[in-house]
Amino acid sequence: MSTNAKLKLVEVHGQKLTTTSLVIAELFGRPHKSVLRSLDKLKDRLKFVPISYNDAYGREQKMYQLDERSFLIAMPFIGGKKSVDGQVALVDEFIRLKTIINEPGRKSELTAKRNTGSEMTDMLQFVRESAGKETTKGHCIGEHMFCNRALTGKWAAISEADLDVYDTRLLAAIRKRNMLLMTRHPKQADRKKLMDDFVCQYRANHPRLALVA
Repeated sequence: MSTNAKLKLVEVHGQKLTTTSLVIAELFGRPHKSVLRSLDKLKDRLKFVPISYNDAYGREQKMYQLDERSFLIAMPFIGGKKSVDGQVALVDEFIRLKTIINEPGRKSELTAKRNTGSEMTDMLQFVRESAGKETTKGHCIGEHMFCNRALTGKWAAISEADLDVYDTRLLAAIRKRNMLLMTRHPKQADRKKLMDDFVCQYRANHPRLALVA
């Protein structure tokens, strides 16, 4: 992790949520070394996991990983000119992600979504082999990005931690639709509008509140 990179406030590890001392330093407006000193005074009573990151010069530096309980207990001892705003931002993010990962039915929807990912790459390989073409890792990634764009509007990877039940289910439906479309339209450019129309119709037929209620 680089100090000039965009920090992810809370990471998801299965059902466990964590943040880091580097994130806290950034949000609280304190030097990271000062945050480490504050946490060092508490580490005998709280469990901080020592991990590392690469700074702007590529040097490996120490930081701590904190679970939600440790963060909440340590928070008043850290301080900083932006501590209140930092506390609000991190608590809100913990709450947001807990709501997502604990949503009823999410686990089974994630399993279904993952299955459609492998099924889609298998179909891609079949379509390309039928046309006498090889399939590379880049082609597979391209199809996943194509489906992600249909869901979010962005040609980028999606973290499962950011997907609620509705979006998880919709992404699986998008991938299934893409498998059908690629058999008729091998070029993504020829599928783009058809896919956008499908997503628009899906959302009209299956309003978000109706699915997650």
